[in-house]
Amino acid sequence: MYDMNMSVLDDKFNMYYSAARKAYSAGNGAQAKRNYMLAAETLLELAKLSTPRLKEARVQRAKRLLEIAENIDGAIARNKFPAGSAEDEKEEDGGREWTAAEVPDIHFSDIAGLEDVKKAITVRMINPVKYPEKYKLYNKKSGGGVLLFGPPGTGKTMIAKAIACEVGARFYAVKGSDIVSKWVGESEKNINSLFDTARADKLAIIFIDEMDSLIAKRGTDTHNDRRVNEFLQQIDGFAGSAPNLLLLGATNRPWDIDGAALRSGRFSQKIYVPLPDAPARRFMFDKSLRGAPAAQDVDVDELVGLTEGYSGADIEEVCDRAKEDPLLKSIATDGVVPVTRADFLGAIKAVPPSVTAAEVERFEKFIRTGE
Repeated sequence: MYDMNMSVLDDKFNMYYSAARKAYSAGNGAQAKRNYMLAAETLLELAKLSTPRLKEARVQRAKRLLEIAENIDGAIARNKFPAGSAEDEKEEDGGREWTAAEVPDIHFSDIAGLEDVKKAITVRMINPVKYPEKYKLYNKKSGGGVLLFGPPGTGKTMIAKAIACEVGARFYAVKGSDIVSKWVGESEKNINSLFDTARADKLAIIFIDEMDSLIAKRGTDTHNDRRVNEFLQQIDGFAGSAPNLLLLGATNRPWDIDGAALRSGRFSQKIYVPLPDAPARRFMFDKSLRGAPAAQDVDVDELVGLTEGYSGADIEEVCDRAKEDPLLKSIATDGVVPVTRADFLGAIKAVPPSVTAAEVERFEKFIRTGE
């Protein structure tokens, strides 16, 4: 209900504010005044649902909008746009507001293969939360940042969700593009507000996907350089200094990330999430067929062999397509039509692997050289 109310009120505010701007441009002072006042009232309602810092910023902006409404007639007479309502009127709120996502009931046992990845994550992020006294005994650092990298569709997001579920943490799942803003200084505020929000929780995980779009290599874009600098300030000395906060990043392009973010004390552990091996692909096919009507000619070993080089997302698509025709026939005949070998072979033909050999080699080169 909270998120729904916030979304509805935000939409209403934007509607009233846009209408006020248009009415002013058309010289309609009465309509502009009415919509500025409605925008201010809506912003005050939003303030009631906001964090303390954002609440104060929204209250102050509502007051400015009311001032604009009161002086609208004079501004129109002078043919001057109301002060503070042009592009620089954009809300100075210290960054966008972040809310934790609901964590599905996903455990490591639900993820196919990746045993080395699971072990590294368990040692680095799960066990420190479950057994803090043991880590203290061995003076072993906990928390910190972990970067998952690898081809798309290999389950990096699912791993992040499983970690949050295993440790019972609040889960902030964002994309780099959610943080990046075209407004000068806004991206840095968004980074700051995200970390401040998560640090206030008893235990939280920040999962940032598309890390390469957030902290690309510095030197060519001033806005990117500012983002990177702000991000590095937030995570400096991260390991061990914020035991209630875990940082997990994911990227399909690790070579595009600024090198300073990858050194020890920041993303000090970088874990490659490869394409699923044969046992992992078998797990996926078995899981998809569990409880589903399948013909006796379906040979999982054959399917595993035919999908070498497929990502987890590719195999999920193959299984979904293989079931389409039997499902439609089942609906048409009001009977049970099993999924056959031919259905799977047709699906594999229709869904080629999405990751090329050259892309896999690019990841292997990054592991060897860091470039």
